[in-house]
Amino acid sequence: MIDSIRNYHQRFRAGKFTPRDLIEESIVRIEENAELHAFVSLDLARARREADSARERYRTGLDRGILDGIPIGLKDLFNTRGIATTAASKILLDHIPEEDAPVVQDLHGLGANTFLGKLNLHEFAFSPTGTASYFGPMKNPHDPTRMAGGSSGGSGIATATHMVKAALGTDTGGSVRIPAAFCGIYGLKPTYDRLNRQGVLPLSWTLDHVGILADTLEDLMVMSSCFGLHEDLTGIPNQPIGLAGKRVLWLQDALWDKVDEDVQRVMRQTIQQLMTLSVDVLPTELPRAGEIRASQQVILGAEAANYHWSWLQSRAEDYQPDVRERLTTRASLLAIHYIEALRRRQELIAFYHDTVFSDVAFMVSPTVPIRPPKLEVQTMAGVDVRQLLTVWTAPFNLLGLPAITVPMGRPEEGMGLQIVAPWGQEERLLRFASVMLSYGR
Repeated sequence: MIDSIRNYHQRFRAGKFTPRDLIEESIVRIEENAELHAFVSLDLARARREADSARERYRTGLDRGILDGIPIGLKDLFNTRGIATTAASKILLDHIPEEDAPVVQDLHGLGANTFLGKLNLHEFAFSPTGTASYFGPMKNPHDPTRMAGGSSGGSGIATATHMVKAALGTDTGGSVRIPAAFCGIYGLKPTYDRLNRQGVLPLSWTLDHVGILADTLEDLMVMSSCFGLHEDLTGIPNQPIGLAGKRVLWLQDALWDKVDEDVQRVMRQTIQQLMTLSVDVLPTELPRAGEIRASQQVILGAEAANYHWSWLQSRAEDYQPDVRERLTTRASLLAIHYIEALRRRQELIAFYHDTVFSDVAFMVSPTVPIRPPKLEVQTMAGVDVRQLLTVWTAPFNLLGLPAITVPMGRPEEGMGLQIVAPWGQEERLLRFASVMLSYGR
């Protein structure tokens, strides 16, 4: 029986089910889905010991709360004390951190069981496809011939197949939202720096966000409340959102004609549902989209090349070929371009704060304009598939805005609706997502 985090917690307290029972179910699913390459390492003995400790806490009435005994996955960028953190790369196979990342410490303090293993990713988180990892390409749980998305593909797979109840990932240009959409689950990228990035291996420190993936919106709410992103979980779905006098921007793009027909169809249906709420929906291109994307690409390339510079000199052959190529080409960026991009970022953030969100409540778009491609696909309709995958996700890393993806259509179709809110408004974002889901049923 697959249940919610809240219901598992209640069953643990009632003694009708134990954390060890849940871990054993997780282990069965890991073994059944090994070919999907969700995990880069496993420590099942440790996971069982931690489950037994949680079971004892429940037995004595000393449980640590709703996450106690719940299996939560960690993308293999999060430092874990005494456990290898490899970034899915040969280069870091022997990297054993001495301390847990603060967000991992927070999970342990709540009793979460993160010890099943570490989750796969596109090497060093440098692609949205999830196809290049030292431990093998990540495969879509609904069709293993297709992409699971990246870079947090292992987090998406493990959550969608119920190996874990939820997972942490990172998102630099869509790396939580893309695999969540492709795997048919929920993914939240909070406001920049609302979740602590310390102890998380970087791709681009200006753009990196820690995010959460979960199989249901309810479980996503539980996770986000445990991290302090909002206070009153039970009130989120029922409180009025307050859209009077506000608009919702329906984001389109010069690449709209390349959007998959099924994605276009379901997106239009979603917009029709939204309009039943008497909301003023404005179809438009993302304001100043060209400037946002140009600045994002320069910042990402320059910061990634800086972090990897010494390894590019000494261990270039140990990178996955596509990651090595992307890092090498970006190593030629000039400091003047990087500094200008950082200045432009601040200008764009101010523009969105003062102008765009003066009368806009949310922005909506497909999370990804195409359904999950075959693993070997590199271009579609003459466009680099990586560009297509990130066309609507990457801008909100530069702006630091909170964004969520919720499934559109059937989970196995790999289509997501992205909703974006102003800075710090994760609670309103989740409540609006809940309203959209209720109208879509």
